[in-house]
Order: sequence, then C-alpha cells, then structure tokens
Amino acid sequence: MIPNSSMVYYKGRAALSSNDKDRIELVFADKSTARVREKDVELLFNGPLKSLPTAAAAPAAAELETAWEMTAGSSVSLAELCELLYGAVSPAEILATRQLVDDSLLFVYSDQGVQVRDAGQRSELEGRQDRKNREQAERTDFIARGKQGKATAADQRYWGEVEAYALGRTAKSAMAKELGLADSPEASQRWLLKCGLWSNRTNPHPARAGHPAKAPELPLQLELIDSLPRTDLRELPAWAIDNAWSHDPDDAVSWDGEYVWVHIADPAAAIPPDSPADREAANRAATLYLPEGSIPMLPDAALEQFGLGLSAESPALSFRIKLDEDGLPDDILIQPSLVRVQRLSYEKADALLETGPLAELNRIAWQREARRKANGAVDIDIPELRVWLDQSEIRLQQIAKFRSSALVREMMILTSEAAARWAFQRSLPFPYYSQEAPGSQDSLPEGLAGEFAKRRLMKAGKGGVQPHAHQGLGVSMYAQASSPLRRYSDLLAHQQIRAALARELDPSAPAPLPADELSLRLGTAAAQAAALRKAERASCLHYTIAWLLEHPDWQGLGTVVHSAADTTLYIEELGLETRIKGGGYELNSRLQLRFLKAELAELEVYFAPQEQQA
Repeated sequence: MIPNSSMVYYKGRAALSSNDKDRIELVFADKSTARVREKDVELLFNGPLKSLPTAAAAPAAAELETAWEMTAGSSVSLAELCELLYGAVSPAEILATRQLVDDSLLFVYSDQGVQVRDAGQRSELEGRQDRKNREQAERTDFIARGKQGKATAADQRYWGEVEAYALGRTAKSAMAKELGLADSPEASQRWLLKCGLWSNRTNPHPARAGHPAKAPELPLQLELIDSLPRTDLRELPAWAIDNAWSHDPDDAVSWDGEYVWVHIADPAAAIPPDSPADREAANRAATLYLPEGSIPMLPDAALEQFGLGLSAESPALSFRIKLDEDGLPDDILIQPSLVRVQRLSYEKADALLETGPLAELNRIAWQREARRKANGAVDIDIPELRVWLDQSEIRLQQIAKFRSSALVREMMILTSEAAARWAFQRSLPFPYYSQEAPGSQDSLPEGLAGEFAKRRLMKAGKGGVQPHAHQGLGVSMYAQASSPLRRYSDLLAHQQIRAALARELDPSAPAPLPADELSLRLGTAAAQAAALRKAERASCLHYTIAWLLEHPDWQGLGTVVHSAADTTLYIEELGLETRIKGGGYELNSRLQLRFLKAELAELEVYFAPQEQQA
C-alpha cells in the first residue's frame, strides 16, 4: 500500500497521495484531484511530504551523457539513475529524473525499472528524431510560404490533399485549414491558382461531379449482336446528319417513298441488363461533353461497333413510321437491322433539302413542327456558343443554324414519340419522359428578351414508368430513345424494346425489366445526369472565363433580356448571361460592355456598360 502523502506519478503528472478505502486520492500541483486505483499510479517518493516539490533543474548534458555511457543496454532503478544524474535522491530530483525518462530517447520506463537503450538503439532513434524534426521544419516552412502564395511543385507532398479537396475527392483538408483557407473547394482552387500550381486551364468540375476521367474499360457481349434477326436495309439510303465536329453518330434517317425510317445505334444488342457495361453506364448516366473532349458513357468499343457510318455497314435498331393525316405516328415497326449510312454535316445536308428523299423528310419535319406548335410546343431560340480546346488554345464559336438541324430534331422527336406509343400499346414497362406545361406566355416581350422569359417559365422534365404528355414538345407521350450511345435512359429503352421483340419470337426468352426495377434505374441515372449537366455548364463557363482572363481588354455587345432593380444581359459573342447594377434599360436594347474582372474559382465574371446603343 502506498503511504499517505507520498509523491506519486499519474499520466505524466506528479501528485500527493492519500488512501481512500479501495482507491487512492490524488491531489495535483494545481489543486485538482482524482480518485484512481493503486495499480494505476507509480510511487516516486515515500511520504510524508507536506507539499509537492518543484522538479529540479535538468542535469547538464555532460552528466546525462556520462549516466548513459555507464548504463547503456542495462536496466536500472529510477533511484539509481537519479543518483547517477544528481549525486543524491530527493523528491525534487526524483521527479526531475522521472520526467527526463519520459522526454528522453535514451531511456524507457517499465515495471522492471528504467531500460537504458544501447548505442544502436540510440543511433536509430536519434536518426528518426532528426528526420522528424527536419520534416516538421520543412512543413512549417511550407505553411509559411503557402500563406504567402509561394508554394512550388516540389511541395506536392503537402499540397496534394489541398488539390484533392479542390477536386472534390475529399470532404475536407486539414492542410487547407493550416494554410488559413476558407472551408470550400473553391478556396483551395483559388490558392492553387495563386501559387501557380494550377493554371486557368485546370478544370475541376468533372471531378467534383464524381465522374470518371476516361471511358470505361469493360467488355461488350459482341456475340449477342445478332441474337435477334436483322432486316437487311443496306439498299435503303440513310444519312447521319450532325455537327461537323460530332464524333459519336447514333442516328440516321431514310425515306422509302411511304415510310419514315429512323435508324438508331444498337449498343443494347451487346449490353444486356446487369452486364458490367450496363451497370457502369447506369452509374455514369450519360456521356460527359467538355471543352477538352468527351468522356463516354460506354466503352470505346461500343462506338467503334455501333456508331452509324463509322464502318461500311452498321447494326442498328430501325424505326419504320407512317404518319396519319394529322402527323401522328400511326403504323410503327421496330426491328434490328443492318444499314449503310452516309455521314453528313448540317452544312452539306442543307444543300440536299430541295430534292430527293431529304426534301420529303424536310417537308414532314415542317409538318410535324407545325403540329407540335399548334399543340402547345415551346420553341426557345437563344443563340448558342461552342467552347472547346483546340490543342492549347481556347476557342469560342457561335453555333450556326441550319435547316437540316431542324429536320434531325423533328425526326428524333418523332422516333421518341413512336417508341413511347409502341411500348404503351404493348403494356411494356418503359422509361417515359414528360414535362408539364409552362407558365402563361401571355404578354411576353418580343425578341431575345422574350426567349429568356419563355425559358424562365419552363418546368423541369422528369422520367418515369407512367406515360404523360411532354407539353414542352407538344406531344401526348414521349420517351428518350434516340441516343443510346450517350444517354442511359435511351439505352434502357432499347433494352426493353429488344426484350419485348425477343419475347414475341420466343415466349421463353428473358422478360423485360419490371416497372419497379426500371423506375429504380431511372432514378439513379437521373441524379447523376443532373450532376453531369451541371459539370458541363460549369466547364464551359470555366473556359469562357479563362478566355476572358487571356483577353482582358475584351469589349462587346450585350442584349438586355431582363430589367428590374438590376439588369440581366446576354452576350452572344461569349454565350454568357451577366448582371449589372441598376435597371431602367429597355428590353432588347444593346449595351456596349467591357470586361472588368473575373474570379475563376467562383465562376464569377463582371462587366461594366460603356454606352447604350439602339
């Protein structure tokens, strides 16, 4: 039993002890107390003591070195070590000795006494401590330089976690906090830019959306391509019409004199439900289109195998559609096919719209568009801008309008409406897509301001397994089915169609996905698709701001599209909406603007008006 008023050691602190039944009552130098078990304390000096001593001064380095040399590799008692260090054993000196054992690399305290490290152990520990001290000094130096924005690439081991935070790969960064940065990815991005560790071309938005950086590397089940019989349509002329820069053609159109034919890429033939490529496509939701290039939803082999017109012959899922006199899809046939497709840019296709099959398809497209508008369809005409990287140069280019673009749009709407009707007639669970009617469009302004006003009235579209009208397009039912290479809901639609066709041929074939499973997949994909669209918009804005930072003297025109307490303008040349303080400007008036400043990390850009122009 430890005598009362003895000096004991507990968790690195000295205390006076007193016995209290089965416990030891401790009183520390600061008068705080604790009740502990006797086995949890060390007896340093038998009492009675009237008070705790102050630890004696640390021994001189020479005495410490001598004591070590005399005992290296052995075990001594605490009192023996105290005697060697101080020449006497008193409360103040024994306390100092115990604290020295805690703090020194030379000694280790144990129940058997003080273990004295030998020369090899000492050398190893001192080397380790030296390295730790150097690392701490280097870290301290980095933080000091980092706070001044002077970190370098050689410091990557320290700022790597700041970069991970800026990219959205971690939820926080202790180093960012030590650097005094605000707790946000944008603050970390701003610091990386300030230090020159990132350039204005470093785009963090795809990573923040959680999207992979490249196409999936997964196998396709190519042996299934002809699991359903394919109709030979190679003699039917077919055209895949798209922007000149498009690299993933997934639709083509034909006219046989009686029917509209729309051929859609058929990756579902080699990507059945629950296959690895299917599960990965569901996680990605869509192809991500960025100024620096696209990141496909499907493995590269899917485009190589199913892109229309990339090979002499292409497998497809072909929709044969006959329209009734009101322009509604009436007689609908869907079948796997083999087609020969000629790729055309919109510009080249425009030259073919006066005669031949494309002229007839163009007439049908105009008929369809007129019918949809009569049924409440909303057409929003806002000039668009393409932003892309041309090697190391940022390019901004207004997207030209072509008549053939409207033709293709109408054919894809027709196909998606036909797919929905075909599935509904068969009670086939299907990924329908709908949109409620926009708010009242009475008294909208004219011109570009009116187009922006219409856009503000639009409701968000939504997917589901029940058919509802897509009132924004002016059709009674609709299902996205024209882009299975780049949109998961379309791939789902094709999987369901193929399963239904297989069942018609063989009732024992696997059934289409049930409605509840389809709904679950649509919900998962919709959430990720929203994140992707946000990443695409943020990436385009990122590079547009980067372009402005490279052209700080930019001046140009903005059109007033909304005027209240502040004024909103649209700059067609940059594809940007911007606000300036103050209102009272006439809608659709044009203001000469100059670039003021931008915050790339926050995606904020500021302009000032110079003069109003009629």
